[in-house]
Amino acid sequence: MPMKRAGAKSLPAAMYHYVNCRAGAITVSPTRFEEHCRALAEHGIRGVGLREAEEFLLHGASLPEKSLLITFDDGFFDNYLYALPLLHKYGHRGAVFVVTERIAEDAARVSPEDLKAGRAPLFPEARLPVELGADGPIRRDVFLNSGELKAMDADGTLTPASHGRGHYGVFLGPEYNVPFLPLSLGRTFFYTDLDVVFGLPDFRVGPGLLHRAFVLNPAFVEAVKALVPQNFAAMRRFARSAAGLADLERLYGRFAGNMGRFETPAEGRARMRRELAGGKEDLEKMLGREVRSLCWPWGKYSDEAACLAKEVGFTVCFTTAEGPNPPGRPSAVHRFKAKDKGTFWVLSRVRIYSRPLAGRLYAACRI
Repeated sequence: MPMKRAGAKSLPAAMYHYVNCRAGAITVSPTRFEEHCRALAEHGIRGVGLREAEEFLLHGASLPEKSLLITFDDGFFDNYLYALPLLHKYGHRGAVFVVTERIAEDAARVSPEDLKAGRAPLFPEARLPVELGADGPIRRDVFLNSGELKAMDADGTLTPASHGRGHYGVFLGPEYNVPFLPLSLGRTFFYTDLDVVFGLPDFRVGPGLLHRAFVLNPAFVEAVKALVPQNFAAMRRFARSAAGLADLERLYGRFAGNMGRFETPAEGRARMRRELAGGKEDLEKMLGREVRSLCWPWGKYSDEAACLAKEVGFTVCFTTAEGPNPPGRPSAVHRFKAKDKGTFWVLSRVRIYSRPLAGRLYAACRI
C-alpha cells in the first residue's frame, strides 16, 4: 500500500507587484514571470487559490505538500493582462490585493477567455506606467477596473481581496526641510488623502495605519495654493523664481507654529476604520460576496489597526514581512518579495518557507 503523502507544514507566499516590460525594483517581466510559473509547475509546486489558502491559515485545512500562494499588490492592470493567462497556462491560482479608490467603473478591456487564447490586444500604457512629458515624468499607472475584477473573480484563477480603500500615508509632524516643488511625480502610493498641493512644506510621510496623523490647517493649505501655481509646468517656473521662493518663505513664517495639529485618538480611529472598512465594503458590494482577506497598505500597521481590522470582519491579514506560514496563524501572514530573478531563486525561497524552522531562521537572518 503506498505511503500517504504528508500535507503542507507551511504555506509560502510570494509578493509580486508589476508584471510588465518596464524594469523596476518591484517589476517582474512577463518573460520572467512565465519562467517562474513553468519552473514551479515542473517541480510539482502548485499555486493555490486564495480560498484554499484562507482555509489552511484559518483552520489548518489540508493542502498539498508542495504549495505556494502567489499574490499581487495594488491591483495593476498588467496583473490581468500578463499574469492571469500565465497562471492559467501552468495551472496556478493566486490573489490580487486591490486599492478600491483606484478602481474605475468600466467594462473589461479584454475577456479572460481572450487572454488565455492569446487574443489580447497590445496596451502600451500597461508597459509604460510613467509618462515622459515635456514637463517631466508623471506616473500614470493603469489599474484594474470593475469589469476586470468581476471577470477575475468569476474565473477563479486570480481572486480579488482588499488592500485598503486609499493606501494613504499621513504627515508625521510639523518638521520639514524644503518646500514640495518636485521635478517629477513618480510614485504611485506616497501621498496622503489631501490632494497633492505644490508648495506645501515637504513634511515626512509614513504609513497611515501605523502612525498618528499631522492634520494641516486648511487656511494654511489655501494660502499656499493661492501663491503657488498648481499646474505642473507653472509650478516648475515658480520654483526657479527667487522672488517666488522668498514669498513662500514669508508665508511659512506667517503660519509658524500654526501649520497644523495632530489628530485626536478618536479622529485617528475613525480614519483607520474608513480605510479598512471602506476597502472591504467597496469590494463586497462590487463582487457580491464576503471578502475575508486584507493585505496591509505599506505592509505596516499598529495594534489598534489590527484590532480594527478584526472588528470590521477581516480574518486573514497579509504582511510584507518574510517568514513561514504554518496552519492556524492567519493574523500576520508572511510573504517574500518576488524579484526579476531566475528560477533557482524563486524555487529556493519556496523550499525555505515551506519549512517552519528553516523559514524562521532564514527570515531572522534577513532582518
